Amino acid sequence: MLKVSKRGGFSDRNGIKPVNTEIQLKDFDERTRVQLVNMVSRLYTRTYNHEYYQHDAPQNFIKFVLGDVYAQQVDNRKIYSEDSCFKIVNETIMKDDYDAVLTLIESIAQYWEYYIVKNRIYHYETIFDCINQIFKQEYIGYRFIGDYISPISDDEEVGSINDALNNPYQPVREHISKANMLLSDRENPDYENSIKESISAIEAMCEVMTGIHGREATLGKMLKKLEDNGIEIHSALKSAFNTLYGYTSDANGIRHAGDIGGPASTFEEAKFMLVSCSAFINYLISVSAGDGNKRK
Repeated sequence: MLKVSKRGGFSDRNGIKPVNTEIQLKDFDERTRVQLVNMVSRLYTRTYNHEYYQHDAPQNFIKFVLGDVYAQQVDNRKIYSEDSCFKIVNETIMKDDYDAVLTLIESIAQYWEYYIVKNRIYHYETIFDCINQIFKQEYIGYRFIGDYISPISDDEEVGSINDALNNPYQPVREHISKANMLLSDRENPDYENSIKESISAIEAMCEVMTGIHGREATLGKMLKKLEDNGIEIHSALKSAFNTLYGYTSDANGIRHAGDIGGPASTFEEAKFMLVSCSAFINYLISVSAGDGNKRK
């Protein structure tokens, strides 16, 4: 007999047979794995169940999964079975290690989102947003930030980084994207260079907003120029931003390869810098557009 297991249902809600609510990082329980299988199936149908999809699109996807994700030989003259492909995908999700599951989901989500954007197929939510909802529902301690799954699950932190990734300035976006990618690499995370990229994003923002370049593009000069242009930043915020910048500029900081931002950098430090620098960039864009409160 099948057992009922509904998150938020009567039994779960009343603590009779509660569903797991522990954050899942390096292992996923069976219920979660089943939900991920169902999610992939729904998103596949959503992506290709419309009047605009190209006739060979599902086959191209299957060949991508076999050839790029599983590194198998693919004969482009053949027609591959959807059932066979999904049997492999589902087996990975149900039985493989957490990193393989996330690598698979990340790869196919990127493929589908690119396909949807390229073919101008409108959906209310992106593929990444849909997956984030399931991750949140199942207490998976990861979220899509931009195009990559990151070990960050706090909604406000995710929103701050995504806002920075969507800012109008390409150099800033590139640095934030690299910082996120280096932090998100589950096999070889590079916290040192992630911190460097986060700080470089602020420096790029300085150059954009002030026209000052090179070594002269410091936070202090940028803030002064903003104030000269009539944009007043609250003194407490100004102090906090200067402290943040100084965090990586002093004798033990990133530019001197000391403990902070050096080879001994931790995930917590890199995450802090990515979130803080993203929030800083978003704030500066907001106040420069006249949305901030002009007060000291």
